[in-house]
Amino acid sequence: MLLPEGKRGMNMEEVKLVLSLIASIAASLTAVITLIYELVKYVKKATKEKNWSRMMDLVINLMAEAEQKLASGADRKEWVLAMVKAAAESINYEVDLDAIGKLIDDMCEMSKIVNAQTSAVPALGGEETDGAA
Repeated sequence: MLLPEGKRGMNMEEVKLVLSLIASIAASLTAVITLIYELVKYVKKATKEKNWSRMMDLVINLMAEAEQKLASGADRKEWVLAMVKAAAESINYEVDLDAIGKLIDDMCEMSKIVNAQTSAVPALGGEETDGAA
């Protein structure tokens, strides 16, 4: 290699040092990229979990609205899922419709149990039915 006068080439020690620095920088970049990737995953997960309670509120409100509008339980569930999907798409939010469907089913089962227990309990201030006066 022809070098201008007064310039000398790198000796083997300098080449090793430069290669060592390049390897260190590459390892550091790999670690930083991995850390950033994990951080982005964590932030997405935290955001999704933070929004889950808001999603539940939305589902509950939509279920109440569907109960007023539609007669069939299957039609209600289908309508609620469609509304949830539309709302999620409008804000570019990834939603698991299977999980929402299970949530709706579980809430319906829970309401049947609660309503059955409520109807079995006499109203406060009502007359007693065991014959005691």
